[in-house]
Amino acid sequence: MNNFIFENKTKVYFGKGGVKEYLGCLLKKYGKTVMLAYGGGSIKHNGVYDEVTGILNAAGKTVVEFSGIMPNPTYAKVQEGAKLAREKGVDLILAVGGGSTIDTGKAIDLVLSMGGTTIADYYHVAEPEHKVKIIAIPTTSGTGSENTPCAVICDAVTGRKEIPIFRADLALVDPVLTYTVPAKVTAATGLDVLAHCAEAITNRNYNAYANIVAKEGIRLTMKYLKTACEKPKNVEAREKMALAANLGGQAIAETGCSIGHSFSQTFGAMNHIPHGLGCAWALPSCMTYTAKYGRREDLAETADAMGVAYKDSDDAMVIAKAISDVLVAFMKELGVVSIKDMGYTLEDCLKSADLFQYDAAFANAPGKPSVEEVREYIKDTYFIYQ
Repeated sequence: MNNFIFENKTKVYFGKGGVKEYLGCLLKKYGKTVMLAYGGGSIKHNGVYDEVTGILNAAGKTVVEFSGIMPNPTYAKVQEGAKLAREKGVDLILAVGGGSTIDTGKAIDLVLSMGGTTIADYYHVAEPEHKVKIIAIPTTSGTGSENTPCAVICDAVTGRKEIPIFRADLALVDPVLTYTVPAKVTAATGLDVLAHCAEAITNRNYNAYANIVAKEGIRLTMKYLKTACEKPKNVEAREKMALAANLGGQAIAETGCSIGHSFSQTFGAMNHIPHGLGCAWALPSCMTYTAKYGRREDLAETADAMGVAYKDSDDAMVIAKAISDVLVAFMKELGVVSIKDMGYTLEDCLKSADLFQYDAAFANAPGKPSVEEVREYIKDTYFIYQ
């Protein structure tokens, strides 16, 4: 076994009804003015907004609303939030939503903690002391952003997704908040969990702790994602998927992702593709790419967690193809649309090839793929799921 290091700096409160049970008490630790960061109108329609603002008001907090956070959040939105937070004297950021909302909240907090004005100055700095605290409340089971040490922000100048370093101080993972998530979003975010876990195991940064966490995330996703899509208020399925997402976040916090995320974070940024969908498309070919340069035992562990059969005599590529076949079948079972059916051509996809080298996940991929190998990987990604 290789040597490894692990740590978890974010305190997580997990469980059904956790927002009602814990949020009011937690708010007593912090100052008067709270920024409530959220996306579109969905949390207003599903009751989450009323629940959270009710608790904030009961705690006597002054609420500064910051809404309109979209998928693939931009650095301009971060600038806007940081400016508002500074003007209003915000003491705490409460990020309620999916990964994009939580990432935006973390990026705003980074700017405030550094005393600056633009997130672009802090893409590659060590995490500072948190001068403003942040609580993450995920409303989807996907990115695990409440548990990762970074944010993912689209930079309008570079055209790339940048990954500044910042963690949430606390997280409230309440599966009840995911009951109203539509089936298509549940599927895409759930497959993002699968991508996090499989890429955490198979990239170059071996970590025994991360592997244990990731394998459980894979097992839970394979068992419960379909039920969560078909029966959105199934308590067990929603709880297990919320746990799987949190585990996936912890796994990539230790090892990072791999080339599959490089596709999602480059092609996705260029075309405004939801992160989870991009990761789903990229995962089957990520496994076969890994077989060329990665460790057979990592693929075998991934296969074991997925329930994919293989023989002791099978080499890495045979195992990888078996995993890929199961993933493709699973995606079809969930009704995930293909890249082609979304209206994109292979040529559209290949435009992202030169950007892989700038993506943070790319350095974690086994081997040292050239641009030509990246182009081959993109071709495999385009044709493997049709």
